Amino acid sequence: MQTAERFVRLAAAALAVLALAACGGGGGGGGSAPAPAPSVAPQISMQPGSRALAVGLTATFSVGAIGTPPLAYQWLKNGMPITGATDASYTTPPATLADDGARFSVVVSNAAGATASAQATLAVYPTPAPAASCANPADAFSALGDVSVAVGKAAGAVVANCAGTGTLTHVRWTQTAGNAVALISDKTQAISFEPTSAGVYAFRADFNDATGTARSASVAVTAVAGGATVLARADHAVRKGGNVSLRAWTTLPPGDAIASLAWTQIEGPPVVLDVADPHRVLFTAPDVARDTLLRFRVTLRTTQGLVDSDDALVLVENYAQAPDNSNPHVFSGLHVSRVYPYKATSPFAADLVRCTYDAALRWTDPGRNACTLATLPFLHQTTGGNEPTVAQIMDRVLVSHDWMGAVFEQFIAGSDKADIRRLLNGVTAIVIGAQVRPSFYYGLTGAIYLDADNLWLTPEQRDVINEAPDFRSDFDRDLAYSGVWRYTLNNNNVFLPWPATSRLTRTVDYLLYEAGWLMYHELAHASDFLPPATRGALNNAATVWDNVGPRFANAQLPSDDLARSLPLQSAEMRALALVKFQGVTATPAQRAYTPQQVAGFFAPDRATDEYNYSTTREDIAMLFEEFMMFRNHGVRRDVAITDKIGPTTTGATLIVRWGQRGRVAETAVRPRVKLAVGSLAPWIDPASVDAFPAPLAMRAGKSWNANLVLPAPPSGVGAAAVRTPASKAEDAYLLERAQRRGRGGIPGLLGERSFGAEGARSR
Repeated sequence: MQTAERFVRLAAAALAVLALAACGGGGGGGGSAPAPAPSVAPQISMQPGSRALAVGLTATFSVGAIGTPPLAYQWLKNGMPITGATDASYTTPPATLADDGARFSVVVSNAAGATASAQATLAVYPTPAPAASCANPADAFSALGDVSVAVGKAAGAVVANCAGTGTLTHVRWTQTAGNAVALISDKTQAISFEPTSAGVYAFRADFNDATGTARSASVAVTAVAGGATVLARADHAVRKGGNVSLRAWTTLPPGDAIASLAWTQIEGPPVVLDVADPHRVLFTAPDVARDTLLRFRVTLRTTQGLVDSDDALVLVENYAQAPDNSNPHVFSGLHVSRVYPYKATSPFAADLVRCTYDAALRWTDPGRNACTLATLPFLHQTTGGNEPTVAQIMDRVLVSHDWMGAVFEQFIAGSDKADIRRLLNGVTAIVIGAQVRPSFYYGLTGAIYLDADNLWLTPEQRDVINEAPDFRSDFDRDLAYSGVWRYTLNNNNVFLPWPATSRLTRTVDYLLYEAGWLMYHELAHASDFLPPATRGALNNAATVWDNVGPRFANAQLPSDDLARSLPLQSAEMRALALVKFQGVTATPAQRAYTPQQVAGFFAPDRATDEYNYSTTREDIAMLFEEFMMFRNHGVRRDVAITDKIGPTTTGATLIVRWGQRGRVAETAVRPRVKLAVGSLAPWIDPASVDAFPAPLAMRAGKSWNANLVLPAPPSGVGAAAVRTPASKAEDAYLLERAQRRGRGGIPGLLGERSFGAEGARSR
């Protein structure tokens, strides 16, 4: 590392000389120029992450940095500068085995100094073996799994479609031999289970093949006595192009510790593995011509010399996604994952998938095939506008796993969910999936799409949910501030810490906080695109968009009324929202904004969150969400502008520069809330916001954690009742959660479509 440190010093010195030359130049003009703002040396906001790959592939390393522009970058390999590697990202040449273990870092510099990133490691392994699935091209399908596993490890089995077209449908796995095990993914093409004792475990998969013919296949796995210090979860199926995550779980003897966790791919088309967190590997499912099995191995080495490994299976389904930049395709640019009707007996079961979550769906010509309301009506048309029954709602639910429907049914049945049930009149369907991220409402289908991460109750349920982050999670990497939020009750954060490294259980009651705000937000979009006042005039012979589109095109939605009559004012915040939520590159001026400057843009305006500025649709949804959470459940929302969150920041070190609790009751905000509520939920008195408690100011200069207690307790009086994170993992989870917005428009997908600049998707 001495070479890298020397390079940091040289880079800083060179830029300082350039800065002096620029500032000391010649002459003229009698007056003195105003003193420039002091330069801020670079800080790393996002470290490069380690990668693992097969020979012949390339890896890309990226860094996020803040500091006074312009910033210069120089990448290093094993401490030595790489010629020409001077951008924020660096892509390696095709890897060879000689590159295994290479360390990559970057020095970021400006006129005020230089800083080096942490080192990322590149692991290189031999080319994986060909996939064992569909080894005989003449086969219509292929069923296989682990041959043998030790008790305590995970076992898996898959059934693959070997035809080059079509998909397997109506999949259902049944255990036929061995001690009973839970099959949480029994309606997917891959199952994972953990044998409880030695013996043979046999399963039968019943399904329809690509021609629609009923088929069945059997797989047997032998469990042998043994133990596990490392366990890979969970074997599963994903459609090509989808995000994939696998997690390693370790159980070590007393006194032992992890020396290393290494992932390799041992079978199937090679992919690049993101191993920045060695406990969780991420990758993108490759393009395949038929369903194809990938096999991965995680190997644990401990400080006391113990070595153990476990394999994980991922079946990549050959499902044709909608082409990018295709105006007619409803899901152009979006990944469509496998779901099915939760209630097979629903009167809409035959049409739910093809009407709401099918990559072949087209809303306009050529090839228009969108469903009319005669096929899949809005729930309002079934209930006549009355509060739906739970059964009526569940008739509209699609899931990727049965547990999602069961939990959602428990959630919406609560006596405090009457408004949520009534708001559901504005949708055609509710899609819940392990691959849906972020959640969204879609005006072309009239459905809401929910991330199952907001609904899990058991660790086994959580195991099947993809862990890949929201694709916008690093859009703000070049900005020098962060924006955070949470809901609070009695000076406590209502969001409890659920680190991904834990095996914890949640209650349905807790989902009031975890999923309640999300439902109000997405259903606000539904009522914006189809306001209750307009639902009596729906045309059954027309599609969802035929009914919604004319009001959208003529700017007649409630969000349009809000933007016209009570618009947001800050041009700076609107431009920053394009960076944070739509991926626009930050300008030098935006990169230089301090947290205090951003607070100065935000505080005098009448938004409740930065996210209000992303689109007019999000503006009205944010107002409605916060209003409903306090009106119905008594929880108040915190919003704050803080110093930049970096790789080592904690809730106790993150400094608030401006913040407020209950901003929805701010005098300037209340008229906007009244317009939103009156339009989206006319059965509720909008004036009730006038009785909300006045907002509470956070204490600038104090930490995010310290600002849980508002107002501050008297001097010398502690806040013993305040719940604080018990570990680094818990703190990290809560801090990451405080940054999630994930409900914003998707950049570039709909801007060119003929139905308008913002498009029909809202998050």
